[in-house]
Amino acid sequence: MRFIFQMARREIRSAWRRLLFFFLCIGIGVGSIVALRSTIQNLNIAVAGEARQLLTADVQIDTGRPWSADTIRTIDRIARPPRVEARVETVEAATMVRPAEAAHEGAMMIELKGIEPPFPLFGALTLASGDRFDYSLLADDGAVVAPLLLERLRLNMGDRIKIGERVFTIRGTLGSEPGGGGFRLGPRVFIERAALERAGLTEFGSRARRRILLRVQAGAAESLARELRAALKNSFVNVRTYKDSQESLSEQFSRAENYLSLAGLVVLVLGGIGIASVTRVFIEQKKKTIAILKCLGGTGRRITGVYLAQIIALGLAGSVLGIALAKLALLVTEKYFSASLPPAMTYALQPGAVAQGIGLGLLISVLFSALPLLRIRHIKPNMLLRDETSEGRGWTDILRWATGGLALLGLLLLVSWQAGSLRVGFFFLAGLAITAGGLYLAARLLIFIVRRARHISSFPLRQAINNLYRPGNQTTVIVMGVGLGAFLVIAVQTLQSNLIREFDRTRGGGLPNMFLIDIQPDQEAGVKELIEKATGERPVLVPTVRARIAAVNGREMGADQGEMRRERGRLGREFVVTYRPHLESNETIIAGQFWDPTPSSEAEVSIEEGLRGAAGLDLGSTITFDILGRRLTARVTSIRRVDWRNSRTGFMILFRPGVLESAPQTLIGAINGPTGALEKSRFQRALLDQYPNISVIDVEEIVRVFEKIVNNVTLAVSFIGGFVFLSGALILIGSIAMTKFQRIYEAAILKTLGARRKVLLAILFAEYGLLGTAAGLVGSMAAAGLSYAVARFVLNIPWSLTPAHYLAGIAATALLVTAVGALSSLDVISRKPLAVLRSQ
Repeated sequence: MRFIFQMARREIRSAWRRLLFFFLCIGIGVGSIVALRSTIQNLNIAVAGEARQLLTADVQIDTGRPWSADTIRTIDRIARPPRVEARVETVEAATMVRPAEAAHEGAMMIELKGIEPPFPLFGALTLASGDRFDYSLLADDGAVVAPLLLERLRLNMGDRIKIGERVFTIRGTLGSEPGGGGFRLGPRVFIERAALERAGLTEFGSRARRRILLRVQAGAAESLARELRAALKNSFVNVRTYKDSQESLSEQFSRAENYLSLAGLVVLVLGGIGIASVTRVFIEQKKKTIAILKCLGGTGRRITGVYLAQIIALGLAGSVLGIALAKLALLVTEKYFSASLPPAMTYALQPGAVAQGIGLGLLISVLFSALPLLRIRHIKPNMLLRDETSEGRGWTDILRWATGGLALLGLLLLVSWQAGSLRVGFFFLAGLAITAGGLYLAARLLIFIVRRARHISSFPLRQAINNLYRPGNQTTVIVMGVGLGAFLVIAVQTLQSNLIREFDRTRGGGLPNMFLIDIQPDQEAGVKELIEKATGERPVLVPTVRARIAAVNGREMGADQGEMRRERGRLGREFVVTYRPHLESNETIIAGQFWDPTPSSEAEVSIEEGLRGAAGLDLGSTITFDILGRRLTARVTSIRRVDWRNSRTGFMILFRPGVLESAPQTLIGAINGPTGALEKSRFQRALLDQYPNISVIDVEEIVRVFEKIVNNVTLAVSFIGGFVFLSGALILIGSIAMTKFQRIYEAAILKTLGARRKVLLAILFAEYGLLGTAAGLVGSMAAAGLSYAVARFVLNIPWSLTPAHYLAGIAATALLVTAVGALSSLDVISRKPLAVLRSQ
């Protein structure tokens, strides 16, 4: 054992420059995993520790309907002192706001929240000045608004705004609020709860969300929530505790941590591929040394142990470097992104993440170098006399197959460990293998095509092509590594382009740019007249009814067992339904018959295909709806496919006329409103001045939010792709380092034969330009395939070729590879040929 360690130390000391890339590949891969896991774990600790502040209560009771007298009596009976220490009620609604004075134009959607003392029960509501919120700011129709509202409507402190039927005075600017994260349709505005009720925003048809927040005695939250759930289970009221939120957040963070670490594992696996290649070349270079050791009595097992110890040492050193890189990444995150993260978040390395990183670095090093190390068995002492190496028994080499199988099994277990699921790990590894295989075949094909052109007249280009086939070349591995990074970056960029183009087409086509909601039936004629005056088109207003599914095929949704419990999240929400005698142009029947000419004795519905199978729903099933406390059972007589991209309005559930006409309802309208900013502002203002209860959803605003999300996702994936590209560049640098002795010798021969430095530079640039172009082409072809598959089969949107992205990707890859390769090889040209030839 001492011999093995001494030999390993000597080998590392003599060849550390050539093995530096091995060290860096492990460092970057381990660093990405440790940084990602530590960040997510720190975020989880910070957020989970503030679960009460996020929920703003120990127990929360919420509903989308007005509180019934029976529900309030039940809550009062169960949630009472001393178990309940404090209680507060809030109401939230998405609505419109506009300046009260005619001199100020404009209107916008806001997220309105009506509160009462002692809100918040947990956490702090602060103003932009840093002062704590004072409830007196809301007295006598006061309002505290988000800074964005002041900016967009060009308002100042003390100005007045109209919300619903009342006028409010702006008395404060919001800084932060507890539980204030998540997607919103507009900026937050706080007013008194009673003032929100007086503004007419909680009447029939409103989408107000009511919440009762409770602060309870220590340890009493779970028992209180159980009692409330049992007593309110059939009243469409949700009850949850801060622990429910904490567990849900922890589960989501754990899932995100596992999936993000897979991205880091891609970098590490790519580094492993480079390690396997470098180990193979390194053993090839050490053949004479190994043969001498065998002449001196060294066995194949002991010599393999020497190089295995060397690999373990390099893997451990690379893992330590990765930990240092991860700490640096966390410091950068703290400096530049802390404002967007929870204040309580720390930026320390998590011990579990560090341990995983070290373990992964060592295991990847061993797994990917195992097969190249087996070549030592076939190096014979007589190779000192005859320059040949026996390659063993090929397909019958049982040890080689067993080692390969164990390496593959080990990699599967590693991936499953990172994903937290054997199934996810298997599919991830299968996807990675298919991608790598496709890139490998594409790389081999491109190189085969390039090889056909080696008889061209240009000497530098001909020599560059020949260099791609020199002994011990790593051309395929380099093209695969660099191509994989280019593949990720180009794929996400083209997907982003297709997504944004789809939304541009929607805005520029015949689809609406505004949706009007919460229109009351008695307002229909006036709203139509106003829209026709502004747009020149007579709009179609669609009647809608809000309903919940109470039972499917006689089985209650409130059941706590089996399938109904599992489908509660899918079917338990409130549906907006309508009725009409015809199909829209974007709808097709895929099962059943749309409104048989002979009406049924019971109500009939047509469901969208996405609901098929939920809780056993299918053609002929019965659905029991709860419509404002009244139950109605209908039979499914048809199933529709809806092209949502071309929907002016789309509904999951459609009733046959003759059933819902007398039910309480509101109308919605999809219109092509004014497109100019000024005209749009005036139209919305005129509409709200006359009908303050109506909300206007501006499609362009939604598109802006969507574009921001897509851009952020694109940036994140491109960042990961950049890491993968960096790993490919390291493989390139490592390949140059491992084969530099051959390049120096070739350059010396060419100089002796009269080649000038300009010719040698041309050969270098041509060789790496070919490698970069091949990698860019491989990555582009794979990116085109992936973006097409995701667009057509996942996002279900049209796919179009974007040549600019592919050409830019190929050009950028070629330039980067050429620059890296040329800079890494400049010293090859500067060596004097006489000294090189004497040393051979």
